[in-house]
Amino acid sequence: MPYVVELVFRGSEADRAVLGEAHRTYWRRMAARGILLGGGPWRDGTGELLLCEAHDRRTLLRVLHADPYVRARVVGEPRVREWNAVLGQVAPARPSRPAHPARPVTEPVAALTPHERRIARMMLDGLTNKQIAASFTVSTRAVELHITRIYRKLDIRRRAQLATVIGT
Repeated sequence: MPYVVELVFRGSEADRAVLGEAHRTYWRRMAARGILLGGGPWRDGTGELLLCEAHDRRTLLRVLHADPYVRARVVGEPRVREWNAVLGQVAPARPSRPAHPARPVTEPVAALTPHERRIARMMLDGLTNKQIAASFTVSTRAVELHITRIYRKLDIRRRAQLATVIGT
């Protein structure tokens, strides 16, 4: 589901300059994962507008709260709104050519279903099984079964091996 996010800066430009590269690097990674679809700074430099895609609002808020600017309180509380179609138009598609090309899908990862890939990405983002279950509104046991299938398909035994096989 697409969302529009407003980040309003507070504090001085010097505060933003210290964390600027970490902020940009973080959002480049989110673009590579298909979470950030587009956006940029406001013309007057007092904030940013981001177009993001996430499974639900809670998942998006977790992504936003991991942003270095948000963690350092360089921005106020992010304003999140669902992207609604206007005048019968559908929500904008992902850019045809991302700013940073996505990593090619390797053979083992291609064996995963789209849902298993989503769960694997959430695992790589550091979410617990309970948090993943809450985001999909399923039981923790259901997530454990998906993770077991992911491990079997990728021929791994531990969560720590996932990043090596999938790559981040």
